[in-house]
Amino acid sequence: MNRLPTPHAFERRTTRFLLLSALWIAQANTFAQQHTGVADGEYKTHVLHAVDSLLERMYVLPEAAVAHAAAFRQLAASGRYDTCTAAGALAQLVTTDLVRITGDAHLQLRVIAAGGAGEPPEGGLYHPIRYSRLRLKENTGFARLEWLEGNIGILDCRRFYHLSEAKEMVVAAMRFLSMAHAIIIDLRENRGGSGDFLSSYFLEHPTQLNGSYSRTEGTLTQFWTAPDPGAERLTTVPLFLLTGKKTFSAAESFAYDLQVRKRATIVGEPTGGGAHSFDLVTIDDQFEITIPTARAINPVTGRNWEGSGVVPEIRVPAALAMDTALVLARKAAAEYGLRQSGLLQPFVNEMERHLKKAEVLYRANRLVEGAAAIDSLVSAGTRAGLITEFFLSVLAYNYVAKEDEQMQYALLRKNIELFPGSPTGYENLASACIARGDIARAVEAYTSLLRVHPDDRNAASMITQLREKREKQ
Repeated sequence: MNRLPTPHAFERRTTRFLLLSALWIAQANTFAQQHTGVADGEYKTHVLHAVDSLLERMYVLPEAAVAHAAAFRQLAASGRYDTCTAAGALAQLVTTDLVRITGDAHLQLRVIAAGGAGEPPEGGLYHPIRYSRLRLKENTGFARLEWLEGNIGILDCRRFYHLSEAKEMVVAAMRFLSMAHAIIIDLRENRGGSGDFLSSYFLEHPTQLNGSYSRTEGTLTQFWTAPDPGAERLTTVPLFLLTGKKTFSAAESFAYDLQVRKRATIVGEPTGGGAHSFDLVTIDDQFEITIPTARAINPVTGRNWEGSGVVPEIRVPAALAMDTALVLARKAAAEYGLRQSGLLQPFVNEMERHLKKAEVLYRANRLVEGAAAIDSLVSAGTRAGLITEFFLSVLAYNYVAKEDEQMQYALLRKNIELFPGSPTGYENLASACIARGDIARAVEAYTSLLRVHPDDRNAASMITQLREKREKQ
């Protein structure tokens, strides 16, 4: 019997196999060779016994596990499953009973079967290929990314895939949302996955998220925000999470983490209530079972959402959650925008003072002092988050007048200094030189560009053209 911590448990575990018992393996192989299906009474008894034994030995709550296993054995002994002659029917009925007995929707008996053309029905490739195809089908869980008027960003996330597979998509999505004044994340169809990695973008580091206590290992694994999530943290942007009855497991962990730290407003219906994570155990060549073996423990509450779900602050039917959240988000975005403008204004005022000083100094040919004033302008702009390559380029082209030539050149050179790997800065400096008839400086700028990007054909062509032009003059 193989035990595989599935990628669809809420905690982030490394996939591994563990041999639980050589005896179980021997029994499984024997039945795999001899049975003709669940119509074989002896084989069916073997499967049911495996279920109750695993439930008792591995289920996350030891005392409850004994009672749950006893209740299931009693059902099996009553003839509850005698009429099941198909593997799918048996798995479905056993799963229904297990969930009813335990109240734990993570507990499921499954039939091992290929889900599509080319998938192996069993063996070592079964799970990796199945999960890979599911990831492609679901676009790594990202179903919708949208920008609305008023700087409102919307992300519809249907599953949390392991960060090793999802990081590029996550970083791209968060960069898309980085300028939002309010964000709505739709979790109504999210059934869980491999960790609430989105928390790292909305909480400061280090912040401890949910922990996971494992019965089988006797350890508490702590989860923390990532030190470098790959995109800007949005720790103050108003955040709204949409939930419903289908919201489950890892999606609940994400919502719970942000709710208890008052970082997000949850809108919709209470979630499914699955705070246990499971190991996937192969019974034989026909059946596998998910056994919850660990439970979430939140460092703020000391509890979790098992059974009760995450309860929204704004309770509305799930179908109305988006419309309700949009009303709230528009108001929050407008207020956030005003606050941001208020925070920005002192920096803008400081930059304006340095800019006016630089203008006066450069017109007086006091170049060293003028350069210092530009440095002060850039410092204030950097603290405000305004300084980009494009910002400086636009600023420089305000100084096309003859008396501002030194000022323009200084700003364009500062752009190259700050962004030395970009060809645009060199090109802008060269264009300004050409406009002023300074061919020598233009050639020098394009030559510097070629040192950084030797394969830039336009720069090489421009150098040739400019030299020919200079020779004709």
